Amino acid sequence: MTQVAIQPVGAEAFRIIAGLYAQSFDDPWPEPSVRELLSAHGTWGLVVLSGAAKDPAGFLLARVVADEAEILSIGISPDHRRTGLAKSLMAAAMPRMANSGAANVFLEVGTDNPGAMNLYFGLGFLEVGRRKKYYRRQDGSYADALVLRKPLLRTS
Repeated sequence: MTQVAIQPVGAEAFRIIAGLYAQSFDDPWPEPSVRELLSAHGTWGLVVLSGAAKDPAGFLLARVVADEAEILSIGISPDHRRTGLAKSLMAAAMPRMANSGAANVFLEVGTDNPGAMNLYFGLGFLEVGRRKKYYRRQDGSYADALVLRKPLLRTS
């Protein structure tokens, strides 16, 4: 099994996250947007490092405002997909959100992303809404976004 480590990061990691974002999505956020997001109050990130060289393999961006948390984005580099890294990131993020006072976590997922939907539904998320034609894809098509919610339990 490959060695992995999950580290919390802030605005100083914007280039790493922007690079992973570009590998993971059709319409990536540019570096200045990632830096600005990570600088916002209540927003934080996690990076998963893989192998002995501790290469960045994925990220999760989240924010907690009052009693709600939101997974803003999660991405795994193509070479590391389907290895459990996204599930590990989610497992690290949810207690942190709960312990920050969030009672629920929300996220959005494209209806054309069955792998991510399986992950989220497997973690106990439930559909609470749908945004029609929310994601624009590289080929010019659109995908709906499901809005998902999961209650959080404090661990401390």
